[in-house]
Amino acid sequence: MNIRKFFIPALTALVLVGCSSKSTEKTETVPAPESAPEATATQSSEGKVIELKDASALTPGMKVDRLTVIDFNAVWCGPCRQLTPVLEEMASKYAGKVDFYSVDVDKFGDLFMAYNVGESIPAVVFIQPDGTTSNYIGTGDLLPANKFEAIIESKLK
Repeated sequence: MNIRKFFIPALTALVLVGCSSKSTEKTETVPAPESAPEATATQSSEGKVIELKDASALTPGMKVDRLTVIDFNAVWCGPCRQLTPVLEEMASKYAGKVDFYSVDVDKFGDLFMAYNVGESIPAVVFIQPDGTTSNYIGTGDLLPANKFEAIIESKLK
């Protein structure tokens, strides 16, 4: 059996499905899991994008002190790499007003699935202090930087 005959098409399909430059928005409130205690994200990004090291820091349904942006990405995703400098720019611009997190889906796939944002990356989740979330899949609504900034400004009002 020729493995290449099956591996290459499967890998191609995975990349095409899992990495998108189109963007869609979905807004919802994600309830906290019933068994989890109420948690609050308190780590300040201080003008930088925080690389997630512990999935419990961003559980769905948790309360946040201020607008929080979670970027679900992977190192192998081209559109994710295009979004990275924009996230860094926004983190610097909105230091003290908005917290930014980067989450590698290869390391934290369960967290990605828990936020129910679909199967494509990049996926950006905005969490309001009241727990309301808005999800953007792909980069279409987030690039160039002025589009991303307009979304942040609308969420801060």
